[in-house]
Amino acid sequence: MGKIILCEARQAVIPYVFVNTKVEVYSYEELCFYIYNNVALLNREQFQGKLVQWIKSELGLEELATAIMEKLSAESDLVEILVVILSAGSYYEPAEIRQFIEKQELVELLPENEKIKLRADSFLMYKRLLKAISLYDEILRQEETIEDKRLIGDVLHNRGVALAKNMELSKAKLSFLEAYEHNKKKPSLEAYITLRLLEDAPETVMPEAKTFGMEEADFNRISMLLEDAIDDSSNTVAFTRYQKALYNKDHGDYEAFNQRVDMLLHQWKEEFREQIV
Repeated sequence: MGKIILCEARQAVIPYVFVNTKVEVYSYEELCFYIYNNVALLNREQFQGKLVQWIKSELGLEELATAIMEKLSAESDLVEILVVILSAGSYYEPAEIRQFIEKQELVELLPENEKIKLRADSFLMYKRLLKAISLYDEILRQEETIEDKRLIGDVLHNRGVALAKNMELSKAKLSFLEAYEHNKKKPSLEAYITLRLLEDAPETVMPEAKTFGMEEADFNRISMLLEDAIDDSSNTVAFTRYQKALYNKDHGDYEAFNQRVDMLLHQWKEEFREQIV
């Protein structure tokens, strides 16, 4: 369930935009909510310059801005700075802030690769796919030094999710297969079989699924879910535009065909640019 944010302080006319996720915040409360739930994507440098100035000028919280600057000057760690912000208002109760501190203390004890995975998973959640893939690959380059093979499997699975969302289906399929080989988790196997079903007919893929021990009922469920997803995709704007472009081409209207294709390419280019900023 989402959380209703009640704003007690004034709202900003100009939002602050977190560059790495493109999330806009307009109030102190929204800033607190973002901080509380996205620590893996934050660093000390973000709380210098523009953000502090925004807190001061747009929110009118001069004392908070000064307190942040004092923490930065004292070379306080990130969590101390975040606690100063979370404690400046009443959005989070003291008990919630203590839980926040305890969680960050536990995170600090994690191996570096697990911290990187937390960042990658956060980027994946915000659909910053290229950044997520890059961080997953960073972990995998150190695979030989990582004792926990389940971690490798989970990294490979989430990497597969990011690749699939980025329409790199062949790479995603292999990533899911490798994930299952490491973690033996059902979601990894099901993701692999789903992508196999995009390549071959069910009767071809089923024997392979059975070699992994997949139950026929699970295989049929995946097949039906995939069929439903394919049917749903026909209602998307991109698919409709693509179908219309093909219609124009088949009827010799190459001007309209080129215009529709250009529109699709422009849309995809913009989406790609969003990934690399």
